[in-house]
Amino acid sequence: MEKLDRIEEELRKNVLGQDHVLGRLASVLKRGELGLTNASRPKGSFLFLGPTGVGKTELALSFTRYLLGEEHLFRFDMSEFMHFDSIKEFIGHSGKPGRLGNVLENNKAGACLCLLFDEMEKAHPQILLIFLQMLDAARITLGNNRTYDLSGLYIVFTSNIGSENILHSKRVPFATIERSVLAQLHLELRPEFIARIDEKIVFKKLEYHTQREIAVLLLEKELSRLIGKGYALSYDDSALEFLVRRGIDRVFGARPLRNTIERHVQDALARRIIAGKAPAGVIRYSDKLRDLVIEDMD
Repeated sequence: MEKLDRIEEELRKNVLGQDHVLGRLASVLKRGELGLTNASRPKGSFLFLGPTGVGKTELALSFTRYLLGEEHLFRFDMSEFMHFDSIKEFIGHSGKPGRLGNVLENNKAGACLCLLFDEMEKAHPQILLIFLQMLDAARITLGNNRTYDLSGLYIVFTSNIGSENILHSKRVPFATIERSVLAQLHLELRPEFIARIDEKIVFKKLEYHTQREIAVLLLEKELSRLIGKGYALSYDDSALEFLVRRGIDRVFGARPLRNTIERHVQDALARRIIAGKAPAGVIRYSDKLRDLVIEDMD
C-alpha cells in the first residue's frame, strides 16, 4: 500500500514539467493494482498526447519500472507498421505469433506487463482496429490461432496528434491548448477507440526552467556513473547552459539531451586524461574550444 501511496512522488523524480498528468495516471494505476477494474478490460489504458521529447515514453517507462520492473515494459514503434504488409509482422500469420504475439507468448507466468505503442497514429488502419479489440474485450487472437488474455496488462499509446497546437502556443492557457488537442484527436481517430481509453492526457511543451531541471537530472546521473569509475567531477552553470542549448531540439524536445550530455562530458574527460592530468575537476564551457573542458578545482 505504501508503494501505491508514493507513486506520484516517485514519478515526479523522473518526469519533470508534467505534474498535471501524474494524479490522473496514478488514479488508474491504483485501481488497477488493487484489482478494482473490470476484468473484461485491461488493468489500465492511456493515450499520451504531445510533441516528441516531452516525457511521454519516459512516463510509461517510469511507472512500469516503479510498479512492475523495467523488464516488464515492451515498446512497439508503430511507424514500423504503416503498410498493409506489416500487419502480418505485427499480429503474425500462418501459425506464427508475430511481434506482439512473441511478447505475449513468452509471458508464461502471466505477469503484469505494460505494452507501449509509440506514435500509434502512424499504424495501418487495420492495426487500429486490432487496438480497439484489445481495449474492448481485453483479449486478442493472433496469427498462431491462440487467444491471449490482456486483462492483467497496462496499455499505453503515445501520439503526436495536435502537437503543432502545443508547440506554437504562446501565452495561451493550457486548458485552451488541451481542448484544441483533444478536438484534433476526435477528428483523426475513431470515437469508439477514444471512448475506451481510460485517460487521454495532453503533455505540456517544456519551458526553459524545466529543460534546465531535466539537464541537471541527466547530468548528475552521468557524473554519478563516472564517480563509480573513479572520476570526481562537478560542473558550473556555464556547462549546464551549454548542454541545454545543444541538447534541446525544437522537433525532438529533450530526447537528444541524454546523448548530448554523455558525449560532451565524456569527450572533455577523455581530453583531460590523454593530456596526463588528474581525472577530477570542474566541468566548464570554454569559449575558445566552444565545448566543455575540465579544469582544476579552485
